[in-house]
Amino acid sequence: MKPKICPRCKGNGFFKVKESVERQVDEVVQCPLCNSEGEIHDKEFDEYFDTHIEFKSLQRKHDGRD
Repeated sequence: MKPKICPRCKGNGFFKVKESVERQVDEVVQCPLCNSEGEIHDKEFDEYFDTHIEFKSLQRKHDGRD
């Protein structure tokens, strides 16, 4: 089982969210899905990446393959 790039933060370990509906200011938060590591080590995500083609290109870049 190879580590996969986190689909939530796209490997950054963090992402931006709007502070609130009234106040549209970006706030940087840590990714709870990958614990801010940027990678997922889970069998479920192997299946997830295999069924979503848009993430396969991210995995190739992460693995160093082109």
